[in-house]
Amino acid sequence: MLEPIRFQRPELPAGAEIERYLAAAREQRWFSNQGPCHRLLTERLAQYLGGDVSVVLMANATLGLVLALRTLLGESPRGSLVIVPSFTFPATAQAITWNGLQPLWVDVEPGGWHLDPHALGEALAAHGADVAGVLACSTFGTAPPASQSEAWREACAEAGVPLIVDSAPGFGSSDECGQLLGAQGDAEVFSFHATKPFAIGEGGAVTTSDRELADHLTAMTNFSFGPDREVHSPFGLNAKLSEIHAAIGLAVLDHFDEVLDARRTRAEQMQDELEQAGYRFQTGVRSSTWQFVPVIAPSAEMRDAVLLLAEERRIEIRSYHAPLHMLPTFATHPSQTALPVTEDLARRALSLPLANDLSEAEIRRILAVLLEGARSRSQPAEVEA
Repeated sequence: MLEPIRFQRPELPAGAEIERYLAAAREQRWFSNQGPCHRLLTERLAQYLGGDVSVVLMANATLGLVLALRTLLGESPRGSLVIVPSFTFPATAQAITWNGLQPLWVDVEPGGWHLDPHALGEALAAHGADVAGVLACSTFGTAPPASQSEAWREACAEAGVPLIVDSAPGFGSSDECGQLLGAQGDAEVFSFHATKPFAIGEGGAVTTSDRELADHLTAMTNFSFGPDREVHSPFGLNAKLSEIHAAIGLAVLDHFDEVLDARRTRAEQMQDELEQAGYRFQTGVRSSTWQFVPVIAPSAEMRDAVLLLAEERRIEIRSYHAPLHMLPTFATHPSQTALPVTEDLARRALSLPLANDLSEAEIRRILAVLLEGARSRSQPAEVEA
């Protein structure tokens, strides 16, 4: 019987590599509350991103989203709506509702599957002061084109609302100009969950070019204690990254470029063959971090055929993302307009397995399923929304 190919096979550094950093925390007996590993990881991540970006470590990315929204929108937001694409992971919307606000769903564009700047402009114009902020996404961790990020910033600046970008799996991704993610909006959020390319188990970070905002977020992660040890906000909480996870992060960072090279090499091999069979990939995906391999089938029927074949061949292929506006949990929230691109992508989306050590034999098994699926179904001409 064939060995199963898991959707993801998380990999952490060897214990000795982690202990090399954790030794400082052991020596000082400082295992939380921004100890030596936490401080060093903060510094090194900021150096990795370059520029004037500040890094605030978080216990996980969802807490990063919750605190970024709370801090930038304030304790009394001007409106109740946060513009957000429906084509994203549930945590993005859940962070909004945790802040007592509600998502306003907008469509993505068909090339890169990111928040459509035109739809954003329409939503801002239609809802005016009811909009408290915008939560865009770097879909699947892929950087939007530089012009698209700039269009988001300009629209938000003109409307006078903050821009937050959820780039959960995108730490290490860059746009076509070579600019790393980390400075797209007023704040950008990354996940370091075990399933992400920068994998430390549990963790995340908020990045910002605003030093004062970074200081405020840092305080918020520690119950909003100030230098005077007084609590300065009722909305502080415990969102600190532990020293153990920070030590893992330092060991991951030592080899992170090698990890990205390995993932990109394997993913691009699949991309090159699948594009010839009619499958479509994101704009700019080659410089992504490739948490997995997102691909769009030429038709919904072909997507379904591939999923059936994969199950038979013991290959775990998924179909991210289910549109949030179509899920019962989120269906009561408003949409700016119909979301045809989102719904079309969701009918044809496939997420293929990827791992740092995915073997050539496993790649061939994955490709065989998709190529057989392509041969078994007719391929109608694609209609762009």
